[in-house]
Amino acid sequence: MESADAAFILGRGGSTKQKIARVSGADLDLNERENRISIFGTRRQRDAAKDYISFIMQQRVGSVTIDLDERRDDVTVVKVPEDCVAFCMGKGGGTLRMMEQEWGTLMFFAKTKGGRDDSREMLMIFGSMRSRRGAEMKVMSAIEHKKPGTFVGSGELYMQSRCPGDQAPEGWDEDWMKLEGDEFSYALGAGGTTRKKLAAASGCILEYVGQMACMVGYKKERKRAKDYLKWLLKQKNGPVSVDHEARDDVTVVKVPSESVGFITGHRGEALRTVERETGTFIFINEDSRGGKSEDLLIFSDEERSRRNAKRLVEDKIDDHRSMGGRGGRGGYDDRGRDRRRSRSRSRSRDRRDRRRDDSSDDDRDRRRKDRRRDYDSDSDDRRRDRRR
Repeated sequence: MESADAAFILGRGGSTKQKIARVSGADLDLNERENRISIFGTRRQRDAAKDYISFIMQQRVGSVTIDLDERRDDVTVVKVPEDCVAFCMGKGGGTLRMMEQEWGTLMFFAKTKGGRDDSREMLMIFGSMRSRRGAEMKVMSAIEHKKPGTFVGSGELYMQSRCPGDQAPEGWDEDWMKLEGDEFSYALGAGGTTRKKLAAASGCILEYVGQMACMVGYKKERKRAKDYLKWLLKQKNGPVSVDHEARDDVTVVKVPSESVGFITGHRGEALRTVERETGTFIFINEDSRGGKSEDLLIFSDEERSRRNAKRLVEDKIDDHRSMGGRGGRGGYDDRGRDRRRSRSRSRSRDRRDRRRDDSSDDDRDRRRKDRRRDYDSDSDDRRRDRRR
């Protein structure tokens, strides 16, 4: 191996080597002095790593060619319209690199043998089945944004046919739900934060292709994602009631009614922070309102995530109690705020009064000076009269 080849496989900061190791599951040791790569792992992992290294080396000198008639269970192929290729790649391949990072995949465009479609470029996605499907939905979302109608039409999602070997296990499928009007932006959130939250909590691949919310995974995962999305959209119009007794994906925390505002924070931002830190979906159950305590529902497919969220919420309840039960949204003390406003108004009145007093003192000083000048002037006139 040439030294330039070794540097190419290493990548900037070792990023390419790390990517090959992550996707293949093998450990790679690159000896740059001897330009030699040692690969450690199972037979399958070593073979996969060698394939990926070969593909990357081909990219250095030209195009990669892959035989689609050969059955592989580690690749998903997306047929990308030619006018969308540059858009999917991004500047300098940056968009593909971000998708690889998010899903732990290896992605590149390639020429193919077998199954050739001359109107489209073939995007190869290597990795585990879940990683490939997640990256595939991400690519479909980008293409549909660039070229509407490619994957969505007549209220349905169109999936491309798969190459030999790319078979999902039993129970794995895709569901979709159309988002109406401004539901899309509400369910997406700033920078996609709301979508990512629902995906993390449900354990399901959740991506928006056009105006279609697409849920990919096992049946239980898809149901959770659909439930969470429906509850989220209902929150757009007000509080939500959920019958949670028979669910195994929820933890209930009793929150004292006087602490609810402190726990949720201004516009729910305090709860959003807990969700981001723990990968959960949290809200107050409307059915529990009106009593001494309210039910805070913490949803996630992972019990550990729910447990972490519960601990954070209980810590905040303890903090509120230590403050004597005072505090408004996110610990903001409403009564303290009123007192601060009262003090501020009082200080303003004092300043105005002082300015008025200062002004009055100045006026008195000016009047005294004027009277003194008048008196001095009269005295001078009288003295001049006597001299005459």
